[in-house]
Amino acid sequence: MNRSPKPFAVVLVFALAFFGFVAQAATAADTTRLIVKFRSPAAKNLPLPKAQVAQLAADRNLELRYVRAMALDAHVVALDRALSAAEADALAARLARDPNVEFAQVDRRVKRHIVPNDAKQSFQQTYLSNTAVAISAYAAWDTTTGSPSVVVAVLDTGIRPHDDLAGRLLPGYDFVSDLAHANDGDGRDADASDPGDWIDATDLAGAFKDDDNCKQEPSSWHGTGVAGIIASNTNNHNWGSGIDWAAKILPVRVLGKCDGSDSDIIDGLMWAGGLSVPGVPANANAAHVINLSLGGTGDCGAAYSSAIAAVFAHGVTRAIVASAGNEGQDGPSAPSNCAGVISVAATNVVGNRASYSNFGARIDISAPGGETTKAGGSIWLDSNEGATVPTFDYFVPGQGTSFSAPMVAGVASLMLSVAPNLTAAQLRATLASTAKPFPAGSDCDPSICGAGIVDADAAVRAALAIAGPPAPVTVVEFYNASLDHYFISWVSDEIAKLDAGIMIKGWTRTGYAFNAYTSAQAGSSPVCRFYIPPGLGDSHFFGRGTTECNATGAKNPSFVLEDPQFMQMFLPVAGVCPANSTQVYRVFSNRADANHRYMTDKAVRAAMVAKGWLAEGDGPDLVVMCAPI
Repeated sequence: MNRSPKPFAVVLVFALAFFGFVAQAATAADTTRLIVKFRSPAAKNLPLPKAQVAQLAADRNLELRYVRAMALDAHVVALDRALSAAEADALAARLARDPNVEFAQVDRRVKRHIVPNDAKQSFQQTYLSNTAVAISAYAAWDTTTGSPSVVVAVLDTGIRPHDDLAGRLLPGYDFVSDLAHANDGDGRDADASDPGDWIDATDLAGAFKDDDNCKQEPSSWHGTGVAGIIASNTNNHNWGSGIDWAAKILPVRVLGKCDGSDSDIIDGLMWAGGLSVPGVPANANAAHVINLSLGGTGDCGAAYSSAIAAVFAHGVTRAIVASAGNEGQDGPSAPSNCAGVISVAATNVVGNRASYSNFGARIDISAPGGETTKAGGSIWLDSNEGATVPTFDYFVPGQGTSFSAPMVAGVASLMLSVAPNLTAAQLRATLASTAKPFPAGSDCDPSICGAGIVDADAAVRAALAIAGPPAPVTVVEFYNASLDHYFISWVSDEIAKLDAGIMIKGWTRTGYAFNAYTSAQAGSSPVCRFYIPPGLGDSHFFGRGTTECNATGAKNPSFVLEDPQFMQMFLPVAGVCPANSTQVYRVFSNRADANHRYMTDKAVRAAMVAKGWLAEGDGPDLVVMCAPI
């Protein structure tokens, strides 16, 4: 799927096998608006100078109407009639030559075109595996499953509150300014949910009757699918697996019914990066990664270049990732072809270039994008069952560079979870240097498909090496006398709530603590955290190592796996801890209300055993794991 702005019509190209879509290039629509930025600060809050309006009207028999201010101190200007792409481009070029104008360009529109696709595939997320043509997410998850501190913005059609995204969505914003395209009864507002973008016969006879790019089609739920690739909830026995299990998604709606506009997308991009947009509240959650599964033909315009540079200069955003396009042509779409953007092409299930994917020297990297005509070749997407308005959560197969881009965005967010201080240049270079080579016989090579196929495992490990070893965190022990239960946590917000008695009352610190790491280190092992439901304990269990964690989940299906990598510790060998670590002991209450206690003091363990608790662990000293000193 590809939804990138095009020079004369920002064209939304996307494919869903469920609905029978495969994206193709759209014919450029007539243009009705321009984006203009003045050089003179005094002119920023005014429409075009009267003299310029008069001259342009005389030359082109047009009238120009001021629409609104936008980010970058630019302005949206409406024409009195629709112009062809060539006419609009010429008019913008003429205006740009005015000495008072910094730049002028067509405010292009986004569109989708489809051809039939009858592929039927079974559910397989093979693209997440550790094979030569997949992204090795499974291996990366042994190091990190992500961090809730990382924010990924999805600039798209908006997002449905899909069950597989529960707890992952931040307050977003709807930047679709045109009422007909917005399809939600108003213009810009703080509701970034997707109301549906279907086109029916009534639309074609009414608001979109003069738009050759609009075709009758069902709602795409495109933004929900893109967000799910990045961050679907995982290990919840439902739907599919996202690449990052913890990152937060910032929904930014820039695409509506039939199409979108450059001006809306640029404003959305600036806002996502934490910059101001006239008339829009400030964004309290600036994105570290921005995904643009959208695109159009032509060069990168001045407005996009300025916005991208401003976002990176602001300092929060480390990656802007964009789909290369689905036209099967040499050269990525805009803004994927803009400087600083990570341009992503699509490969298929055997590592060849997907037949629809754009290619060329400007491509930075490739990722699986699906090819539904091949067995097991689909990308699986969170979606909605509604053909028009939203109804029920759904899960569908699809294909397109719109889905290869969020693969890379998801990997970038995993990298930032272990190396939050990575610079944009470091992140970009690391993605390229760790990419998997295209398999022998592939029609992709670095000259047309970028550095290779994104490798989540290698990229995360390389990012961790750049970051260096972090300082350990303190794991604090609490006790609840009424329950006779113990609990441990290193999470500052959780500790603060326990200390304050907010929501969970009756817990006090015991005064005992030990160290742990929050991300994988050389030789460390993940410690998982299970919640034991009421009736079985109403407590928590911390399993040491993947083997014990997997066995615990298999033996106790009612246990809730809250975090497979809550912290990182070291495992003893025959009960002996490695250098620079200390023994951690574990005891079990041996009661119906199961509870465990963890400690480094052997005398405390002896006192618990004397009370009837059972010691657990390895070796003659029964050591369960080892804490860094």
